[in-house]
Amino acid sequence: MNQRAKPAFAPRFTALLTLLIFVLVLGACSDVAAPPPTAVPATAAPSPTAAPATAVAVGLPLDAGNVLPWLSVYFTNPDPPDQVNSGIDRQVVPLINAARRRIDAAFFDFNLPSVVNALIGAHRRGVEVRLVLDVQNGSQDVPAARGRDPFDALEALRAANLPFVDGGRSNGLMHEKLLIIDGTVLFVGSWNASWNDTFRNNNNLLRITNQRLIANYQRVFNNMYEGRRFGRNRPEGAQTPRLTIDGVVVENYFAPTDGVMEKIIAEVRAARRSVRFMSFTFTHPDLAAALLERKKAGVSVEGVFENRGASQGAYPTLFCAGARVKVDGNPYTMHHKVFIIDDQTVITGSFNHTRSADTINDESILIIRSQAVAALYKQEFDRIFALGRDSTNVTC
Repeated sequence: MNQRAKPAFAPRFTALLTLLIFVLVLGACSDVAAPPPTAVPATAAPSPTAAPATAVAVGLPLDAGNVLPWLSVYFTNPDPPDQVNSGIDRQVVPLINAARRRIDAAFFDFNLPSVVNALIGAHRRGVEVRLVLDVQNGSQDVPAARGRDPFDALEALRAANLPFVDGGRSNGLMHEKLLIIDGTVLFVGSWNASWNDTFRNNNNLLRITNQRLIANYQRVFNNMYEGRRFGRNRPEGAQTPRLTIDGVVVENYFAPTDGVMEKIIAEVRAARRSVRFMSFTFTHPDLAAALLERKKAGVSVEGVFENRGASQGAYPTLFCAGARVKVDGNPYTMHHKVFIIDDQTVITGSFNHTRSADTINDESILIIRSQAVAALYKQEFDRIFALGRDSTNVTC
C-alpha cells in the first residue's frame, strides 16, 4: 500500500519543495528581505555652514579649504543663523586642542565659548596661552537666548587663572583678529572669536602656514603682549612687508604704522577692469574718490555695504554716481573688509575703510596676488551681492 501511495505523493512533494525554494530565492532578492541601511551620523552631511566652496552654487555656504599649499580660506554663512554644530570655529578649535607649546591670540570681540574653553583647556594642560583683548570697546559676553546659557569670557578666564592684556583705550581700538598656534599656524581675517562673528555675521578667515608671514604677525603680537604698545605707540609694522610664496606675491601691512589706506588706494587706482568690495564700514573719502576715478575711466565698480550706517558713509556718493553698489541683506552684520581687484588681487584683514582704522587702531591687511584666491573671494562677493538691495535712505 505504501508502495502504491508513494508515486501519488512524490510529485506533490516535489512541486511544493520547488515552490518553496523559488519563494525563498525571490525573497532574498527583494527589498523586504534586505537589511536596513546603516544610519549615517548627522555630522557626516554638510551643514548649512560648511559646504565646499569649489562644489556649491552661489547662495550656498562656502568653505574653500586649502587653496594654496600654505593658505586655506573659509567663509561663514549666517543663513540660517546659530548653526552651533557647524561653525567656522570647527576649523580652529581642533588646532587649539592639539597645541603643545604656545598659543598667541588677539581679538576685539571675544566671547565664543568653544574657543574660550579650548584656550582654557590648553592653559590647564601646560600650554602657554597669551591673550590680548579690547575689554573697553569689544564684546566679551554672550547673553542668554533660546536654549543658550549666558557666557562671560572674562569671568571664565579669571576663574581659570588665565591672564590677558587689555589693549582697549579711549583713543583707538585694539581691532586685530589673529591667532598663532605653536608658531606654525596663523589664523587671520575679519573673524573675531565671538558668537555673532561665527554664527550670525558674514566673515572670512585665512589659515596660513608660511613661517615668514607668520613672523610678521608674531612681531606685532609681541609688541602688544610683551611691550604693552598699541596704536601710535607701536612703531614696528611688518618685518617683511612683501613676500613671494610659491610664486604668489603677498604684501602685509599693519595700522597705524604702515600707511595702510595709501596701499589700498594705490591698488584701486591700478585697477584696469574691475573693482569689487565688501565693506562693514566705509567712510574714507579718499578711497571713495579713487573708486569714482576708476568708474569714470571705464572700470567696473561693484560693492556691498553693511546696511547699518551705509547712508552716512560712502554709499550715497558711489550710488548716485552710478556705481553698482548695494546694502547687504543679512539681518545681522556683513562684516567683511575685502577688495577684489581685476579678479587677480584680494585685499582682506581686520581693516575697516575708515580714518580711524588707518590712523589710530591696531589693524592689519593682506594683499594676495593670486587668481585662485581671487576666484574664491569673488564667489563670496557674488553670494553677498545677490542677497543685497538698494538702500531706501538715499536721495541723489
